[in-house]
Amino acid sequence: MEILELKAEKRTLKRSKAVKKLRDTGYIPAVIYGHKEDNIILSVNEREFERILHAGARMVNLMYNNKKEPVLIKDVQYDNVLDSVLHVDFARVSLDERVTLKVSIILLGNAVGVKAGGVLTQTMKNIEIECLPTSVPEDIKVNVSDLEIGKAIHVRELPVLEGVKYLSDAEVVVASVHHAVEVKAVSEEELLAGPEVISKKPKEEAATSQES
Repeated sequence: MEILELKAEKRTLKRSKAVKKLRDTGYIPAVIYGHKEDNIILSVNEREFERILHAGARMVNLMYNNKKEPVLIKDVQYDNVLDSVLHVDFARVSLDERVTLKVSIILLGNAVGVKAGGVLTQTMKNIEIECLPTSVPEDIKVNVSDLEIGKAIHVRELPVLEGVKYLSDAEVVVASVHHAVEVKAVSEEELLAGPEVISKKPKEEAATSQES
């Protein structure tokens, strides 16, 4: 697997004004940590980093201070309003050292149960895996085409990927198809009438009629 390179610049200022100015100039604040070495705060070009993300890379060679370090893109914080990256965490790795991280689960296909009127629910969006840095998949693709109503796909049924170990419980449900919940239609007249009020119990009514 080709490891892409990403240039970074070392920075010293952590103040919010300095971070805002950094983002305004097209750069993203970042940090690199791990392997019992000092944390280093950096900045990376926003366009270059987005190019890396769109390529599906989870590992890059980070270039800074005439140094090259293999790192994992460990965490990316987003601005949900502007749909932009706010901050990136990079974790130092060794190419021969297995790492743990979470990857997305992507469902593919149109389940037969959905065609029959059921509803597809994805209960697990991400899964924790263990593998070598060079074997990190972009995501885990799961074909749900054969999934019928009342059936589910569990972690133990996820596709086997060479060198990748799933760390989540094997019996956890990833996706399932179930019957759609029927909602009884209520007429406007029923809503206006409200619930039926019973003022007397049957026995009380009988007793009243006997007394009279």
